[in-house]
Amino acid sequence: MTSPGKRATIADVARAAGVAPSTVSRVLNNSPKSSRKARDRVMRAIKETGFVVNRQGRALAVGRSEAIALLFTDPLEELFTDPTYARLCHGIVSRLADGPNLPMILEAATRAERERVVEHMGRGAVDAVIVITPYEGGELLARLRELGLPVVLCGQLEGDPYRGVFSSVYSDDVDGAALAAQALVDAGRREVICVMGPAGNPASADRLRGYRRVLGERMGADRVVHTGWDQLNGHRAMRELLEAGIRFDAVLAGSDRIAIGAIEALREAGRDVPGDVSVIGFDDHALAAQCSPGLTTVHQPLREEGARAAELVLAMIDGAPPETVVMEMRLVERASV
Repeated sequence: MTSPGKRATIADVARAAGVAPSTVSRVLNNSPKSSRKARDRVMRAIKETGFVVNRQGRALAVGRSEAIALLFTDPLEELFTDPTYARLCHGIVSRLADGPNLPMILEAATRAERERVVEHMGRGAVDAVIVITPYEGGELLARLRELGLPVVLCGQLEGDPYRGVFSSVYSDDVDGAALAAQALVDAGRREVICVMGPAGNPASADRLRGYRRVLGERMGADRVVHTGWDQLNGHRAMRELLEAGIRFDAVLAGSDRIAIGAIEALREAGRDVPGDVSVIGFDDHALAAQCSPGLTTVHQPLREEGARAAELVLAMIDGAPPETVVMEMRLVERASV
């Protein structure tokens, strides 16, 4: 160990490992010229000396910042309250954990924040961007295109305007929603209502399209309610539907959180689930299995999507062309139908 208060240097690591400082540099830069034996000695010496890489110096040496932005354009509290984002980010961070690239969450919910983010990226602060919420701040995507950074979108945009420019990874909401609607048809349900997330969110539009693929005219505009994605909004929307006297024997919910709020409101109104009303959610978060009755829902492989997004962005940093990856959804059947 170096003396207290003194920061270890490459020279200290070289002396401890019994190698030249240039060998330490090659190991730190992952050079193929460094042998396995030399690498092991240097890594042991780094641990013994407490050496910490100077990221600014390394960035100059390798020509990269070794930072990847996780760009979030919704209000930041959503990142910490919506388990969808938690699972997606977990997949990204887990995939990047063993390499030199540092994931950085950047908030860009307001115009001022977006301007600051673009300025930050324009200075070379990050090597690439994974856009967690590509449906908000459309002008931001155009600015990212101008910067020429490798970009991966976690989601599907209508018309796929950035195909061949950005990579994309997503699950097909239309197909997933069709699975949910078909399950209600198979259960003999005839009067279906749909409680969706915000009308301006592409996921809401795509899931509604999937429901209508199966239900057709039975899913008219008068059978669709838009609300927030969370449990409280699901409860409130269901209570209003009950007070309005609308007849229904099944609910297609745009998220598991909406579904659970709706079930609570149904139970308070004396409606049995699934005896009187079947309910199907979307996402398959942990709470879907924990609620009573267990919630039938559409499973999104969110953690796998995050890991795939990280793999795509690493490949683009190394010069690979943009790629679009579509993950498969599946219906998880529990007791709510």
